Amino acid sequence: MQALDLALRMGLFYVFILLGFAVAQKTKRADHLAKVSTSLIINLLLPILILQSLLATPVNVLTELPTVILLGLLTHLLGFILLLVVLRRRTLDKAKSGALLLCVTFNNAMFLPIPLVLMFIGDAGIAIVTIFAIIQMALFVTLGSFIGANYGGGAPDLKSIVRKAVLFPPFLAAGLTAVLFALGFTLPAEITSVLEYNSTVTTYLALFVVGLGVGTSFSLSGLRSAIEVISIRQVLVPAVIGAVLFVSGLSDLTARVILLEALMPPAVLTVTYANRFKLDAETAATTVTVGTLLFMPFVLLLPLVIG
Repeated sequence: MQALDLALRMGLFYVFILLGFAVAQKTKRADHLAKVSTSLIINLLLPILILQSLLATPVNVLTELPTVILLGLLTHLLGFILLLVVLRRRTLDKAKSGALLLCVTFNNAMFLPIPLVLMFIGDAGIAIVTIFAIIQMALFVTLGSFIGANYGGGAPDLKSIVRKAVLFPPFLAAGLTAVLFALGFTLPAEITSVLEYNSTVTTYLALFVVGLGVGTSFSLSGLRSAIEVISIRQVLVPAVIGAVLFVSGLSDLTARVILLEALMPPAVLTVTYANRFKLDAETAATTVTVGTLLFMPFVLLLPLVIG
């Protein structure tokens, strides 16, 4: 029975991503559909999911918060540092170097981890995903803008970026939940049972958005640079994070979610950032495409890797 349930979840994982990819290839309005779907997730479904899951988060996860933040920063910054060392020995175009740095730094912190955590770990893992999403948003505002300004031709609109970061709905939902948690508020059972449907909708809509994103930005040019970045982002970084987790003493749940986050391919948002800062968006699109495609078969091994 467990094997059948796992096979069903795996099948739905691929079906919704492939559905999003197919829709992106068949319609010219895929960008608009992706924006609407992403807005629905970030502005409504995810804040509700955060509120529901954080209020039920085990206390030991909250006590591990400082370590989670440090590992979240390491997960992002390690790839950036490693690639920076590699690029110092190369004579790559600045716009291309900037795009590669974005891709190696910023992985898919929400739209793949959310459904995978809900499928294989449970609602309690959403707390860690939320922390990673907030860390990534803060780094996009700071390090991401620095990369864009230093390697591209576009001047960052820092005021607008900071405003979006502060008003980031998952961040606001986490803040509200912290207040409610401190006041001892718990969700009534009747509301919790209704909100469980939100988890299912969020899971499959997020996978659909991943498919849309890859389908919209699909490119396979410049494979060599993409593979190099992916080897750092999806092999070296998870290996280091895994080693740190082995000696960290973190709870099983927290360690599993952090390792899952470290395994994620580059985020589709890097293509948007590359465009905004006049970096090599095609290189970013190739890296996102290849990284996601290589990650897809690996999902079959996730139950063994994360337990």
